[in-house]
Amino acid sequence: MIGLLFDPAAEAEVRELLLPLLANRPVQAMPYHRSALPDWAEGTTVLTYLDDDRFAELIPEAITRQWSLGLLPHPRLIEARRCFGVTRRLKDALDDALNSKERRVDLLCCNHRPVFNSVVIGTAFSLGNASGRTPGFLTRFRHFLSILRSGFGALRLYPYNLTTGKEKSLATAALGIVIVKESGASLLFRRVVADTGSNDGMLHALVLAPRSRMELLRFLLVVLFLGAQRKKLPPFMGHIKTAALNVASPQPLDYWHDGVWVSARQLELNIMPKALCLHPGRHLEGREENAPQTKEIYRVQGLPVGESRIALTSQHLPWLHRASTEEFKELYLALRDNARSSPAYLTLMVLSTLLATFGLFANSAPVIIGAMILAPLMAPIISLAMAVVRQDSALLADSLKTLGLGLLLALSCAAAMTWVIPLHSVTGEIAARLNPTLLDLGVAMISGVAGAYAHAREEVARSLAGVAIAVALVPPLAVSGIGLGWGEWAVFRGSFLLFLTNLFGIVLAGNLTFLLLGFGPFRLARRGLLAALALVAVVSLPLSVGFARMVEQNAVVRALEGWKIEGVALRDVTLRSGDRLHLSLRLLSSTTLDDSDVERVKQAIESRLGRPVTLEATIAIVR
Repeated sequence: MIGLLFDPAAEAEVRELLLPLLANRPVQAMPYHRSALPDWAEGTTVLTYLDDDRFAELIPEAITRQWSLGLLPHPRLIEARRCFGVTRRLKDALDDALNSKERRVDLLCCNHRPVFNSVVIGTAFSLGNASGRTPGFLTRFRHFLSILRSGFGALRLYPYNLTTGKEKSLATAALGIVIVKESGASLLFRRVVADTGSNDGMLHALVLAPRSRMELLRFLLVVLFLGAQRKKLPPFMGHIKTAALNVASPQPLDYWHDGVWVSARQLELNIMPKALCLHPGRHLEGREENAPQTKEIYRVQGLPVGESRIALTSQHLPWLHRASTEEFKELYLALRDNARSSPAYLTLMVLSTLLATFGLFANSAPVIIGAMILAPLMAPIISLAMAVVRQDSALLADSLKTLGLGLLLALSCAAAMTWVIPLHSVTGEIAARLNPTLLDLGVAMISGVAGAYAHAREEVARSLAGVAIAVALVPPLAVSGIGLGWGEWAVFRGSFLLFLTNLFGIVLAGNLTFLLLGFGPFRLARRGLLAALALVAVVSLPLSVGFARMVEQNAVVRALEGWKIEGVALRDVTLRSGDRLHLSLRLLSSTTLDDSDVERVKQAIESRLGRPVTLEATIAIVR
């Protein structure tokens, strides 16, 4: 005999659509009433056509009576249908319930009520309520927009006390906690945790404790729009795997229980292993089960505790992360050491400057790159950036002293070497550093970001950032020394302007990077940032002039290169700006050109550009 329990409100639908499909089977159909369940024998296959709430009510009785349940797709059976892999088509679901192999499955309970998919405590943006199938891009995009509109700017962490089944306790703060029986129940779990398996007697809790809204925003973008699973847990998350979990808080706990909003003083979550006997749906049929486990996973190193917990729960979540005392202490000690001069620093400064000077005279880019690698300038510059952000006068003084000593040493070595080398010609590598523009400021800014970020993140190779900073500083400093050695103010002025531009740009970019990474509050860093910004603005004025000149020259070259004037083609156009444009180019012609032909070309160029030019032409005859 087969039993059928159905929603009393759907009796007409059951008799019209469902019972005809069971006409050839002995079926006893009864409307579901919690207080009047039929006295069917143990092992009876009981088909259910119920909504989520009624099915959850039935489960404890079904376990007690040892019934084997088969789920049919009631229109409001949503969470349970996802959990047990039931198809939406009534005929197929009925076939699965009658013919699939009986299976015992784990049951997750929260405060003694069955959980089909997830329990979401606090704010987790409903990620825990996602179905096993990843939603489409438009669905995820709409979900992301709804997150931004639903109070994203007023988030905060709340205190929680977590206790596992093996009595491990943690007092922490979290934005949200997602609890599931297996990773397939949550899009969030599928993105950040490896496959948890199924029916292993363990539940999984993911604790979200971001330090800033920007950190959370980055994570949501990755979860929703980048499909690849992360190789490791994000640093602001904790993962607990246990057979039971107690969640308590000083204030009432508001949480989503399978999409239903509930409030309680504390939550008791536990797994009832192999408690429920059922005929699974076709989407669950092929899923492999894991052997029962007893070993807990307790990965909570990134969660706030102690003073950090108190600080995060006392205010709304900031837009930018503020580094904890523990995070900042290690970095500060390293930067304090870097700010001080040492024999190694002085030696490398001399060697890198001498090598850069030889490379500039030899017009050798590989030699100059070698000097960049040797340069030790990264350490005091990044220390200076941190000193400005933190308004640390001692660190600022040490950094400036070390930088000034390196600067004087580099200029002296380059000038002395220039007096020794019997060469007085501006090579291409030297000329490249005599006319700085805003593009050079951009190089400096990126170098500063790289340097600060590499110091703040241990996983980044700091030597790479050192090379980037040296690229922007050592060569112009060496050219400045060459200008002093030659006694040529123009050479010194142009290259030293480039050096100052790069130095100020690197410091400003480092300031902003440290500020964004949370190593100093804006109120404290404001004065230093304004000073750095003012210095960058001052040196940017001549750079803007140089950049405008570069744009003008590029426009002239584009206007003339390849242009034909009465059969004469213009090639290899170069120019120098002044009161008159000085053009250097080749004239290609199939016939011999005389002075009148060259004059005619000159007049055509002046007419095209709208200004007088001085023409330096090489004539090439093409046969």
